[in-house]
Amino acid sequence: MTDTQKKYNRIVFILSLLGILMAIYVLQSFLRQSSIVCLTGGGCEAVQKSNVSYPFGIPVPAFGLAGYALLATFSLLRTFEDKKAYSSIILGVSIFGICFVTWFTFMEIFVIKGICSWCLLSAVNMYIVFALTMIGRRFKPSE
Repeated sequence: MTDTQKKYNRIVFILSLLGILMAIYVLQSFLRQSSIVCLTGGGCEAVQKSNVSYPFGIPVPAFGLAGYALLATFSLLRTFEDKKAYSSIILGVSIFGICFVTWFTFMEIFVIKGICSWCLLSAVNMYIVFALTMIGRRFKPSE
């Protein structure tokens, strides 16, 4: 792994940890049906109460927690041992992540008609993770 790839991998790891913290904060409010600090007014509460926020009966933040946990795990493993499989898993999870957050943001805007600031932050975070993953793949180790 090149120095540039290491740098991007570390940033992905840190952003994944931030994603885990956000997901835990929002997930606990979903599970306890309690309110959270919402920068967009009542958007977080509207999202939390919507049936759309429970695909397959699972709270949306649980998907985020699982995705960010996978990203953190494999970016950490990649730090110690640069296997192509780790890079591919990180790419796959980030692609699924941006598809999921894009779908959910669409649902927030057009179906729920409310925006959760934490969901929006997570979406931006996931897009940054995806972009860094793609950029990091461009740098090939010199052989």
